[in-house]
Amino acid sequence: MSVWQGKLNYLITNFKLMDNRFPNLLIIGAMKSGTTSLHDYLNKHPDVFMSEPKEIHYYATNSKMAKEEYLELFQSEKKIVGTSPQSYTKCHNKYYKDIPERIYKDTPHVKLIYIVRDPIERYKSHILESFHCDPIEDIEYSKSSGNYIKTSMYGLQLKAYLEFFDLSQIHILSLEDLNAKPLEEMNKLFDFLGIDQMKEAHLFQTKKNTAESKNIPRIIKSHFLYRIGKRINRRITQKIAERLAFRFFKEQLTKPQLYENEISDLKNYLKGDIDEFRRITGKKFEQWCI
Repeated sequence: MSVWQGKLNYLITNFKLMDNRFPNLLIIGAMKSGTTSLHDYLNKHPDVFMSEPKEIHYYATNSKMAKEEYLELFQSEKKIVGTSPQSYTKCHNKYYKDIPERIYKDTPHVKLIYIVRDPIERYKSHILESFHCDPIEDIEYSKSSGNYIKTSMYGLQLKAYLEFFDLSQIHILSLEDLNAKPLEEMNKLFDFLGIDQMKEAHLFQTKKNTAESKNIPRIIKSHFLYRIGKRINRRITQKIAERLAFRFFKEQLTKPQLYENEISDLKNYLKGDIDEFRRITGKKFEQWCI
């Protein structure tokens, strides 16, 4: 084969990879469990392309995104292309019903990542973000539907996927382990994806999407200047809004403190589900309070 034939074959292969390509990796949640940091860490691997924006909820029932528009976001020659629709593990939510089945119909061999954390801590962070950032109607729905607590029912959410996917297609890790051993946990993940391990531990030290850096209060989001700014330049407007939130609303961006009886009730409610989650995954999650 000549040099030019080799180059031509390379270009053809890459164009095929880039044309009408569904993602072969999805971070499906859990919300408020480190999905933003994980998305960023994955993007640092030379064989991985993670989407911008981070969260593309194409399969949500309220999504108006066309298939062609969705596929255009994954035009890359890299081996792994992914996105992080963290709300895909909310099978109880009206917007995310039947998500596993919809994913399976398009990409039955997709690899899924489910990152979880102490379910009570996740619940607190969920409430914090929702009450300061969500529209009033969404807050009322979350209260009435049990959205906050059911998103911490990891067993319930995982079993919805196991109706369509084999457990071997789902990599499960905890935020606690990722924070304690970032390089080790990322290399386990790279093994799962079939790509080379990395040695640069410093690449996986920066945490993204803390309460101080991400939660933009509703009072800012509803302002006409914010809405206009998003139309002009979404990224710059987001950064300005984050700085304003940190400067003027820092005290509000603190996890709610639950009374002992509230924590006890939550633990009792979640215990059976978390025990089932441990049984299915074979993981102990020893740092959790349940």
